[in-house]
Amino acid sequence: MKRCTAWFRFVALILVLFTAMPTRAQQRFEITPFVGYETSGSYPVSVFSTSGGITVPVDQLRVNGATAFGTFFDYGLSENFQPEFMWNHNNTSYSAHDLLSDSYFKAFNSNVDQFQFGALYMFRGSEHRLRPYFAASVGFTHDTNDNGNPNRTAFSWSIGGGVKYSLGQHLGLRGDARYLPTYGSSSQGTYCDPFFGCYPTTVHNFLNRGSFTGGLIIKF
Repeated sequence: MKRCTAWFRFVALILVLFTAMPTRAQQRFEITPFVGYETSGSYPVSVFSTSGGITVPVDQLRVNGATAFGTFFDYGLSENFQPEFMWNHNNTSYSAHDLLSDSYFKAFNSNVDQFQFGALYMFRGSEHRLRPYFAASVGFTHDTNDNGNPNRTAFSWSIGGGVKYSLGQHLGLRGDARYLPTYGSSSQGTYCDPFFGCYPTTVHNFLNRGSFTGGLIIKF
């Protein structure tokens, strides 16, 4: 709740600053507060956990889907190309997969913050109101966990796209959909190729999540 209140206060401050700026200084920057949904994702682990007072083997850890909110920050280097920063926050929980019963149980609550640095390219010029785009980024994800579970920071990246729709000189709408995986764990596996055959290697496992958001573009 505190994070959500701070976010809305931040948006209100941006609107106040925006209205106070001279017109000739506007149009290069975009701030897009958004809300949306981020899907679940899981990765393999090999641990023991306590569920209902019984110690059980766990082979998967899953972050559950949850409502998300955050902000895009964009700067126009050209008519079609924009470097971009994205902050995406969701209050969610992790569930563990009980190997013996083949079922999931709640492990702990988590606040997930994703920080991405990237860029987008719009396929149509500024004379069009509707402008589809392609976006990609790299960054990191930070989990703040409860019940004594350690917090966690891991590499993440994204690829996707969306559309921007201009409502006027200073406002617009944006819809964004992207694949947003976060590194989860490493395990031993086997890789095969036609030249060297099969050999053991380290496999990097990711939380493969999808992010779907919509927001109001403020241009200045």
